[in-house]
Amino acid sequence: MRTPAAAPVLFLAASALLGGCSQPGNQNTPAPAPRPSTGGTSPACDLITPEIAAKVVPGIMPAGQNSSDRPPGSKAYLCTYSSKSMDGGITALSVALTSPASSQDISTAKSAPGCSPVTGIGDFACLQWTGYFRGEAGGASANVVLTAVRGDETLEMPYVTSAPTNGAPAPDGDAMARALAQAAVDAGWGNGTPLGVPAAPAS
Repeated sequence: MRTPAAAPVLFLAASALLGGCSQPGNQNTPAPAPRPSTGGTSPACDLITPEIAAKVVPGIMPAGQNSSDRPPGSKAYLCTYSSKSMDGGITALSVALTSPASSQDISTAKSAPGCSPVTGIGDFACLQWTGYFRGEAGGASANVVLTAVRGDETLEMPYVTSAPTNGAPAPDGDAMARALAQAAVDAGWGNGTPLGVPAAPAS
């Protein structure tokens, strides 16, 4: 499963909840200047607000990663949300906002492997499905990642939900992808052209 490179701490919450993994951040890269935030919250949470997150996953709530400072080793401001239900299991929505992003950060975002183009968001956007949607074994979670670039900012939004168990309905990769893409537009990352979201692969 691909773990977003722009967010070394981003998947820690999802990892604890769903058994994901993360890659270490580059500790040698100087941190960019902080982006203004409101009320001491993370700029990532100011962008994808609780109200926007709740449109993606009804009932989802902030899950602790919400600081106006970047976590140690991370270039990105982070924000995490999660929800838990008896039927749907655990769901996590993470947000990594790098602002300003270096040319290398932007190049890395645009070269995400297996990422299908999205229209209508920023200067570049793509979606990637992993885990359950790619037939990974061992009860892999169902993962959708939106990666976007706008000017000198990058945005990465992994949406992770439990794979179906005990007769629970299968995760809908198309709906997950549309919700993520719409959240980016609601957050002001639309570029004025129609939103076009690719179809998820067959599970």
